[in-house]
Amino acid sequence: MKPIVEYQANKLPFVLEMPIVRKRLTNSSDRNFNDKAEFTAFVDSIRPSLRVDGYVGVTCSCGKKYEYAAKNDVPSSNVVCTCGRDVLIYGS
Repeated sequence: MKPIVEYQANKLPFVLEMPIVRKRLTNSSDRNFNDKAEFTAFVDSIRPSLRVDGYVGVTCSCGKKYEYAAKNDVPSSNVVCTCGRDVLIYGS
């Protein structure tokens, strides 16, 4: 799947407490998206290439992939990987 946006977890151990999907505010700060509406609005604002055939892809540091083919597939609640890593956390 070639998603509009793809997140890949940093494999460094000191960032395991931070969710993989984050909203970049500046070069040195980011935060969680407030809710699904804010996250999907961000993804919708990206102009995808013609090769896109998916919506969002996330790869955890353990190698597990979370693929959402369409906007409706994106969960509206938090996603935690089976390894315990926060994948998508809404709010603070």
